[in-house]
Formats: sequence, C-alpha cells, structure tokens
Amino acid sequence: MTTTTTPAAKRYELGTRDASGRYPVTVDGRPAGDIHRFHGEWYARPQGHAEESRHGDKDAAAQHLVDLVDSGATDPAAVPVEAPAAAAQGIVPWLSPRLKPTRRNILSAGIALARVAELAWLPEDEEGNTTGYPGSDNPWMLKCCLSGHYVIRWWSHLRGRNGDNTPRPVWRHEGCIPFEDQAGKVAALVGEPPTSCPCQEITHPTTAEDVEKQLERAERARKADDIETLRPLLTQLLGPCPASSARAESMKTFLPKPKPKSKN
Repeated sequence: MTTTTTPAAKRYELGTRDASGRYPVTVDGRPAGDIHRFHGEWYARPQGHAEESRHGDKDAAAQHLVDLVDSGATDPAAVPVEAPAAAAQGIVPWLSPRLKPTRRNILSAGIALARVAELAWLPEDEEGNTTGYPGSDNPWMLKCCLSGHYVIRWWSHLRGRNGDNTPRPVWRHEGCIPFEDQAGKVAALVGEPPTSCPCQEITHPTTAEDVEKQLERAERARKADDIETLRPLLTQLLGPCPASSARAESMKTFLPKPKPKSKN
C-alpha cells in the first residue's frame, strides 16, 4: 500500500517589500520580523531585535522566524528595534555599512557613484540621507534629478551589460518627465564634467597614479582597523566631486581583467 505525505502548510506570510528591500513576515497572522536578501544570502531579523541571522534561501529565513515564535524567543507584540543611525551609516555615507571597505568594494562604489551622477540620479532617500552603494544586485534608493521622485533601482541594471552602458529599462521610472525629453534634460543637468578635481576643501584623486596611492593607504588603514585614517581616504575616493567621472575611469584600470571566452 502506497501512502503519500501532505506537506505542512506554511504558517508564515510575506508582505510587500519596503524601500530598504525588507519583507515583513507574519506568523499565524501576527508580526514576527522581516527578511531580506543581500548578495545571494537571506537574512532574518526577529521582531523587537536589531540582530540578523543568515540563511540559504527565503523560505529558510522565514521559517527561522516561525521557529523563534514557537520557542518564545521573540515577542510578536514587540516594536522592531533599528540599529543606531551612526552605525547604519557606516564609516562614510557613500558605501553601505554592509560592504567592507575593501579595495574591490571601493572601486565598485566609486564607479557606480560616478555613473549614477552621469545619469542624473542622486544617492539619497526621502529623508535627505545619502544612500551608500549597496552592491550590484541589491536595492538602492535613488532620487531622480529630472522629476524629484525617489525610486528603487539596482546598479546591475543601471550599468548595462556586455559592454553596453545603456541602463535597463531605458525609461527611468513611472511619473518621470516624457521619455523624449529625458536625454536633453540629463545633458543639461550634468554638463561637461571636468577631468581634474576643482573642489576647494578636499582634493579627490582623478589620475590612476593618485587613485592607486589612496587605495593602498586605505587598505593599510582597513587592515589596521584605523578608522580615523580610513575615513578621509574613503571621502577622497568616494565623496561627491564634479570630476567623479574621471576618477571612475582611473578606477576601472584596477579592476580584474575579464577572462577570455573559450573557443569551444
């Protein structure tokens, strides 16, 4: 006699993703926390806690919240606790605190920040806070400089693909100015960027030689956990500058070269 086992019904439900990429989770109809994806991993944050745990997939993260509710380790009536604002901002506001200030992350952030500026986007949230580069496949809150709207975009979409720098989708967002007017408006806003830093209070590196020197100094400071030395270096490498495009072009020379495609 053959028997079949009916899978247990899921006791959790996911709500609509918010601007930070988090999905609220209810267990048996009551709030249990939230989950979100970051660099291929899923994280669960129980209700009333700021700490997160890492899981292999979305279901495992949500089920972890179910297990916490059943064990009594979390209180569905508690109010979610946010991390302190200073810690949430990280060392500098232009790099997500969830990304370590490694050489590769600094390069990726500098290139991304320059490109979004060229496309007339501003890394900023609705409260006017700078939103740091979160990585290529994570949600990034940006302000459209054409319309003033705040939109969630992904750098992996904005940068194009296979050598084509055309953002995807080619339309910016719902509610933006007419598509046929966008290119001209972007050109007028951005203008012709300078090739060297014109800033008065701080000098941002734009040549490959200067970028490399700052990267080496930043790496030594990071390894020594010398935040006071690291912070101004990151500000020079990532901070807003009219010549950020020139800085980014120099940064690209330090990226790993793509492997040649196999002829087979």
